[in-house]
Amino acid sequence: MTATTTTAEASLSTALYQGRWVYLRFAAYLGAMTGIACMAMFGTDAYEENAFLYQILSMKGVIWGGTAAIVGSGLAIIASSLKANLLNAKSARNFTPWLDGFVFMVILASIWALFEPAQSQISYDNQANLFAGRVIMAMNVIFIFSAVSYIAYLFAPDSFIGRIATWSAYSGVFLGGSALLLRWHESYLFDMEIGHAPVSNLYEVFILLFCITAAIYLGLEKRYQAKAMGAFVLPIVSAGVFFGIWLDSIGQGDIKPLVPALQSYWMKIHVPMNFVGYGSFAVACGAGMAYLFRHRLEAKGGSSKMLAIFPSLEQLDLLAYKAVAIGFPAFTLATILGAAWAAEAWGGYWSWDPKETWALIVWLIYGAYLHARVSHGWHGKALAWWAVAGFLVTVFCFLGVNMYLSGLHSYGMLV
Repeated sequence: MTATTTTAEASLSTALYQGRWVYLRFAAYLGAMTGIACMAMFGTDAYEENAFLYQILSMKGVIWGGTAAIVGSGLAIIASSLKANLLNAKSARNFTPWLDGFVFMVILASIWALFEPAQSQISYDNQANLFAGRVIMAMNVIFIFSAVSYIAYLFAPDSFIGRIATWSAYSGVFLGGSALLLRWHESYLFDMEIGHAPVSNLYEVFILLFCITAAIYLGLEKRYQAKAMGAFVLPIVSAGVFFGIWLDSIGQGDIKPLVPALQSYWMKIHVPMNFVGYGSFAVACGAGMAYLFRHRLEAKGGSSKMLAIFPSLEQLDLLAYKAVAIGFPAFTLATILGAAWAAEAWGGYWSWDPKETWALIVWLIYGAYLHARVSHGWHGKALAWWAVAGFLVTVFCFLGVNMYLSGLHSYGMLV
């Protein structure tokens, strides 16, 4: 039964993500994104900070995005006819599953929106009946269940528990992503002036972090067959889930108007890119912990059954490096974008604000990690500890600075 299911999944993956079909979808996605960007920059009255979501979903957005998607597909057909090996482009195979997943989240969010209360029952002062809260609670339960399942998999590798762990992690990602999109819609239900992208407070970005961390891990798990590493990555996500539940319990989960500093298109770019970095560093930490755990098992002559399902030390070392290699460029770009945003909002690119200072420390830590590995050939236990310690510094940059230090980024503090 398991072999048959695995074969069916492999056949489906081959049909969807190889050849002309995946190449055309990738080109259509790129075209649609380009069309929306062009609408925002060149369309008549096409970009309004407080209504951009509905502008994308309007007929104008459909025309701009749909036309550009058709043009992109047409150009892809012409290009692949002239150069057939483009159909096997790695970029299409690597990025199309992520874009498909985003489209699925949009579909889910559209379905969840049907269950929103009537407009007369929506109150800014009491947001408990908004449907996104229920989706987020389901996400919380599923991520915790996934973490427990991954840990159980270490002790029962021959059972179906490993498949449950993986699919529940996927479910958590889709629920979390669709819930954020639904919160974006819900912010407009109070007032068009309040509406904003759901990346404005600790509660929202925690959900974003859960989804990005799990998605990056699942990508590496699928590519490198490293399911046992989930027993170290998903518990990190689950720890964040409990913190997110606490944030909600003290009123930090409510949708609130943006402070002036956040009323910018930069927020929609800078914040998600920053959390690609944070999520990647969390995965690297999980790989580092898995490395140290396996290293200890080998040193003590641990259970051969458990060792058999773990990736090798060399593979875990590589996975930590891969995760940092994903996160570091994203974090670098986020820092550059943040500097541009700061120049626009505060008149200077850098002000040695506590958040900026700690972001620089994180950047130097992971830059040094890559330098040590690539230029000096470092491998093994030292880099595993480096990945774990680096993530602890990242947590302080993300959370500790917001909670305990004041500065230009004080709008992220708990009050």
